[in-house]
Amino acid sequence: MNTTPKNEKNYGYIDILNSRNSYSVGKRAAETLCCSYTDEYQIDTVIVRPGHIYGPTASKNDIRVSSEWAYSAANGKDIVMKSKGLQIRSYVYCLDCATAILIALLKGVTKCAYNISNADSIITIKQMGELISKLSKVEFKTELPTEDEIKGFNPMLNSSLDASSLSALGWKCFFNAEKGFSHTIQIIRQITH
Repeated sequence: MNTTPKNEKNYGYIDILNSRNSYSVGKRAAETLCCSYTDEYQIDTVIVRPGHIYGPTASKNDIRVSSEWAYSAANGKDIVMKSKGLQIRSYVYCLDCATAILIALLKGVTKCAYNISNADSIITIKQMGELISKLSKVEFKTELPTEDEIKGFNPMLNSSLDASSLSALGWKCFFNAEKGFSHTIQIIRQITH
């Protein structure tokens, strides 16, 4: 598996016949529409491509693993991983993502895309689970997934992003994975208890 973070020019392959990929295909279409709108109406558009955003702003009903595990940990429940957890993701704390969007909008080049990623938070799902477990002092367990759960898995093994273009505009992260997940768990605990 290639573990190199993808830059803005590396689009990767997406199977357009896999219904799980409708989200990714929809994002690509939206970017093309933004650039077309700029060409037709001379409107300034800048595209941002956030990694996996997490934080205490996530809903209890959010089914992304980072949100489910943060809520479990905040409520003293064990972390249960239902895969090998080898998928690599770029995790970005919600406040870092917000500042990245503002920097891209204010300083970005029209019709250019900017990845939002924290180089200190490019980790596997397993590493994230172990980190959340350690921070919240709950157990980290693995279980076999059901067939229905497997259908919902993201097929991308490496969706890490290189944010060098955004960093060149002056943006930087303030929350690495440990600090961000620690804040997330603490705030969710305060809100739910």
